[in-house]
Amino acid sequence: MIRQNPPKANAQKSIYYTNRFDVMPTSPMLPLGEFESFLQALHTPITQSYIQNDLITLWVESTQILPLIKELYALGYDFLTEMSAIDKLEENNEFELFYLLLKLEDTSSKRLKIKTKIKKGEHITSLTPLFKSANWSERECFDMFGIIFDGHPYLQRLLMPKDWVGHPLLKSYPLQGDEYAAWYEVDKIFGKEYREIIGAEQRDSARIDRNDDKNFSAISFESRYQESKAPALLKSFKSSKELKERR
Repeated sequence: MIRQNPPKANAQKSIYYTNRFDVMPTSPMLPLGEFESFLQALHTPITQSYIQNDLITLWVESTQILPLIKELYALGYDFLTEMSAIDKLEENNEFELFYLLLKLEDTSSKRLKIKTKIKKGEHITSLTPLFKSANWSERECFDMFGIIFDGHPYLQRLLMPKDWVGHPLLKSYPLQGDEYAAWYEVDKIFGKEYREIIGAEQRDSARIDRNDDKNFSAISFESRYQESKAPALLKSFKSSKELKERR
């Protein structure tokens, strides 16, 4: 029986990854200006609007996300380039979801970023009826954050195994994985009886030795060996050549 993770607000903070004294600069939120007429043409209520990082950003209530996307789809924004979520559970017990839309026929138009919030455990409507690209994006969001998308045709894990415990992009999920993650491959491949023989998987990226090709995958540091019952090596491995300048 594997014990559950102790509750932590942010288990992914580690002082050896970033300078703890650094303050991340924020991008300014600019008024819509000439794009104000575009906003006035929409019928869906918009709670907040601005331009940030050259993107028209529109905030909407979670219940209005599908009506707004349908309206924008009719206006030519027919390509969903990306959607994902941000864990804001520590601050206000919410997830922040964003959708990036693009007009393929009009390259001069700005990209749109649609943002909304949902409470922990709250569902949101799937956009798969409108965009095929939403299928995998929503599955990844479910896999990494545990968010449920109502109406999705196959809401299963996308990256992690189906029997995985937890959602890795939650800030409460340890950065190097929990106890279940440390023993997952050992238990699956060899069985729990081999735990004492093999030991737990090393998952702390700060302790990775890039020259250690026994415990970690490392390109260009592979060991040279001769497989049994195989032709002899005709050519030895050569190290890559670094080009100093173009010809």
